[in-house]
Order: sequence, then C-alpha cells, then structure tokens
Amino acid sequence: MTLIKRLFFHLSIWLFLLASITIALAQENNEEDIKHQNRAWSFGINVGAGFANKYHANFYSGEEGNQNEISYIFSNKYYRDEIYQVLNDSFEIYSMPIMRYKPTFCVGMYIKKNFTTNFGAFIQFNFSRFTSEGFLTLKLGATPPSQAYPNTKDYPIWGKEDRINIDIGASGEIPFAEKIYGFLEVGFNLNNTKVRENKIAIETLEYSIVNVYGDQPYIPNTQLQEYPVRQGGIGLGAFLSPGIKFRFNENIAIDLLGSIYWAKINLMHYNTFRLHYNVMLRFLFSSEFIKSY
Repeated sequence: MTLIKRLFFHLSIWLFLLASITIALAQENNEEDIKHQNRAWSFGINVGAGFANKYHANFYSGEEGNQNEISYIFSNKYYRDEIYQVLNDSFEIYSMPIMRYKPTFCVGMYIKKNFTTNFGAFIQFNFSRFTSEGFLTLKLGATPPSQAYPNTKDYPIWGKEDRINIDIGASGEIPFAEKIYGFLEVGFNLNNTKVRENKIAIETLEYSIVNVYGDQPYIPNTQLQEYPVRQGGIGLGAFLSPGIKFRFNENIAIDLLGSIYWAKINLMHYNTFRLHYNVMLRFLFSSEFIKSY
C-alpha cells in the first residue's frame, strides 16, 4: 500500500507542475490570445518500440515454483523417452536459463482533449507482443574422471505474450522555437497481459511446458482431456513521458517521445512493480482536420 501512496504522491507533484506551467503561460497571453486558445480534440496514431523489464521475462524460465515448470516435461517418462531417442544419450539439467525480453514493435491510438493551447488530458491504447528468450543447458552422457568438463548443449526456451497498455493522463507543452514544442505527459497506467505460449525445443522436438492436462499425466496415443489455461492478468502503474512536438500547422503535428513506466505486470510469482520503456512517434490530427474530409 505504501508503494501505491508513493505513486499518487509523485503523480500529484507532476500534475501540479503541469498546472503551474499552464497558468504561467496563460497569464502571458492577452485577451485576444485567450480568445483563440486551441480547445479542439486531437487524435493520434502511435508507432514505436517497447522494452520490457527482464525480471518478468523469468516467468518463462521453467524454474521450479513457476506457473510453468520444465519438470512438467522432464518428469514424464514418455517425454523423457522421446528426448533420449533424439539425443541418443542420457541427459540431465546442467543449468537453468536466464531469460530476457526482445525489444518489440508497439502500435496504438491516442485521444486528447485540449483545455488550452498548451494543456490537455488524454487517453491512449498501445499494443505490444513480447518474446522472452533463453537457453536451457543439458549435460549429455556420463562424464569420465579423465574429462575436466562435462559434455553440455544449450537448447532454446521461450515465451510469448500480448500486452495492452491503457494510459490516462495530462499533457503540458512549452514552446522551444517556431513550430517546435517540448512537452511532458504524466498519468496512470492499466495493463493487461495474456500469455500465448511457453515452449522448449530439443533437437527436432518441441514441447509446451504449459500444463493443459491438469492432474492427468501425459500418455501418448490416448484421448486426454485438455483444459483451457489463462495466464496473465491486469496490472497497474504510472508513467512519465517527455517529448518534442513538431507542429506543421494548427491541425497536423508529430510527437517524438519516450515513456518510462513504473508498472506491475500480472504474471504469477512475478507480479511486482518494475521499470519498462517505450520510444514512439505519434502522428497527430486535430478534430477540425478530420471534419474537413
């Protein structure tokens, strides 16, 4: 609960700063400027790259105690026999993987209500598909006393997930030069993560380590009942996004921004707050521009 209070405290400070900037800018405007304040809606398309925290990537490592465990495969006699045949040797786990997310493509949409030319509130929806990758090391055969190091081989293990971020916040702008503005966005984040797969490949074999059979052990060539498995869930957090706006005219602009998220990703046993990052281009169009078409 202390962490949530801290998030609210920091967000309150940033919102206060944004409001202060807006008031200061408004006071510099004369009555004619105020009369021509931009209070239109803006709509945008986000494209960029997402960088997820490696801590959550270990959800897919297959460690004992994880929601998906490698022992689900290695403790099954039939799976072990298949692996033995393809390796043509005895085997055992030598070391567990260290997982990392690959950077991924991010796409989304943005809606903003301008209260003044330099201040507004917005909501945006961004979608990313992340892949977590690592290598499981197997020791093959027996190691004779004369051999200094065991015979080992690495095999890939990976997981894939869909992640949706919903950001609700406020945005303030400061002019830097003609048609160039600096801006700061701050707000709350809701996210939803859905695990799509968690697999391991050994030579020509590929196994899912997600248990879809419940308490039933896997037996080949039998009619086993498969159960739907939903992994992931809804998390929350906060974000801060500094950026630069290039305004071509009153109706069209491009934002270049980076977002820092302090967010909880709801993956079992890894559902704690960590830092995540996005780098994006945003193509903005005013409601007046859309009406003209």
